[in-house]
Amino acid sequence: MKIAVLLTVHNRVEKTVRCLNSLFKGVKEIDGISFDVFITDDGSTDHTEEEIKRLFPQDNLFLLKGDGYLYWNGGMINSWKTALQKGGYDGYLWLNNDTEVLPNLWNELKEADLYSKSQFGQGGIYVGSTCNAAKNKLTYGGFNFVSKLSLKDEFIIPNGTFQPCQCAHGNVTYVSHNVVDRHGILYDKYVHGGSDHDYTYRAFKKGFPIFVLRDFVGICENDHDPAHWEKFAQMHLFERIKYLNSPIGFNLKNALLFQRRCFPYRYPLVWLSGYMKAFFPRGSIKIYRYFRR
Repeated sequence: MKIAVLLTVHNRVEKTVRCLNSLFKGVKEIDGISFDVFITDDGSTDHTEEEIKRLFPQDNLFLLKGDGYLYWNGGMINSWKTALQKGGYDGYLWLNNDTEVLPNLWNELKEADLYSKSQFGQGGIYVGSTCNAAKNKLTYGGFNFVSKLSLKDEFIIPNGTFQPCQCAHGNVTYVSHNVVDRHGILYDKYVHGGSDHDYTYRAFKKGFPIFVLRDFVGICENDHDPAHWEKFAQMHLFERIKYLNSPIGFNLKNALLFQRRCFPYRYPLVWLSGYMKAFFPRGSIKIYRYFRR
């Protein structure tokens, strides 16, 4: 398998270095796997570019530049398009720079590809699950929606088998080239997050194989601060509205885009609940927690 590893980064140079170290270290032990890395540095100001060039002079790492306004989705699209122009890849591995891959990742991908082609006659989307540093809690991976109203989801816990799922995070997820041929790449109307859910769920609806790898393949802490609701509630109204629409806040625009493309009947509900958050934050917190139980 020849794989294009796709990343986008903005600052967080220490995490990027740890991620790349784990990436290059693990593959040496697996026969039949090779990869190139396409990494978009989206306007970092912490010497990320210089550190990558100094520490990773490998000729299979391609460092690309962004203007600081690509965010995750735009940066990943930039990396992906460059990989497609180079060509010759069996698949594309989305990788977040806050993820340290475990050595078993490569064998898991290899076995998943054999499984997908033998069971479904085609390559698919293979979702890697990550855990916290203590390795006692799943943080990101594949999941199923268990409520079509609230979109409450349920993670698929790795159990030694390849388990189907409906949707996935993009922290460490592989997309076979045949999926790209028919399904394309990430949708360019997203600004930051959300496009990984959109891409994987729409691929699932189209009938592509999508399943979770057999074991955890990365370490990544959940960086969603559980106290962010309380911090949001303490903001002034103008600040709450700004945060509601910020690409690195609640990002209502992306949430509405996801509803329109995947669950259009929820669009009015999500629009209304978004502004309810801004005007009545504490009541919205209670409602959110009730429906997510």
